[in-house]
Amino acid sequence: MTTTGATGVLSDERAMLRSSLRRLLVETDAAKLPTALEEFGWLDLLQADPAEAVAALFELQGETLTASPALNAVMAGPLLAVVPGVDSVAGAGVGEWTVVLPGVGRRAPVDAVTGGAPIGRCLLVTQQDGEPVLTVVDASEGGTGPARPVEGIDPGLGLVRLDADPAVGVEIVAGGEAVSAAWAEAVSAGRRALAHELVGLSRAMLTLAVEHARERHQFGRPIGAFQAVKHRLAEAKVALTAAEAAVAEAWNDPGEFTALLAKLWAGRAARLTAKQAQQVLGGMGFTWEHPFHRHLRRALVLDSLLGSTTELQHELGRSLLATGDVPRLAGL
Repeated sequence: MTTTGATGVLSDERAMLRSSLRRLLVETDAAKLPTALEEFGWLDLLQADPAEAVAALFELQGETLTASPALNAVMAGPLLAVVPGVDSVAGAGVGEWTVVLPGVGRRAPVDAVTGGAPIGRCLLVTQQDGEPVLTVVDASEGGTGPARPVEGIDPGLGLVRLDADPAVGVEIVAGGEAVSAAWAEAVSAGRRALAHELVGLSRAMLTLAVEHARERHQFGRPIGAFQAVKHRLAEAKVALTAAEAAVAEAWNDPGEFTALLAKLWAGRAARLTAKQAQQVLGGMGFTWEHPFHRHLRRALVLDSLLGSTTELQHELGRSLLATGDVPRLAGL
């Protein structure tokens, strides 16, 4: 039976889309991935159905441990919409714009996520004379602010820092309250995308743990038959299901609040799933040959971007105290 999802895409169409995207991510060289995504039509899908485009690509990136500059395309749209003469990211390449992430729950020394693609023009929101302004910085090697890679615990993600002085060699393209609103929308879009990727990572880690629990035997029985192992896997599954519900609600009722909750719950699920999967996998999960540690490292980095689980909890608390109002959440 063919069903229609919340985005209006038929279930069999969704399955074909994700199957094709998975094959593209797995089989395409990292340097050619931005071009491959453009030729695939992902940017067109992002314009036509952002919920489906973001969910499909970012969850698969988490499951397959693939990195791309797609986060920049997602966040650049709201910012470019306030630039005179530019409507959206439509028509631009996946890696054409890079969005700088200053002061948004950033414990790690990271300014941007490039997925390993060459960095060129960067969109940067700063303050000038007390007013928010949107500027463009040339971060290429010959530009005013060359970028340098941040290796860290996940060098494959393509993290960079900008050496540019925000006051030198930049072009101001917009200013005022429109920039503030666009930045808030860009952050929410980025949080939804990262939440999907964290959900994909959680699914992959849980799958690794479940497969190991089925195959590993002790005392003549698979370890998945033992109650302690069942409890760990069940706790991870409950956290993942809650995160999936929060991410779905972030599209059903788009806004800053639901995007924050989606990122918060997805980060929590990824950390909890990693903890329980590591316990089930035991020493095998620490080995270089096993893929689990790569998922764990990426989850830790992605959780720190645009607000970690802990930081978002604090942000949520400050918001509730400031407004004195508890918003209605998804109906149960």
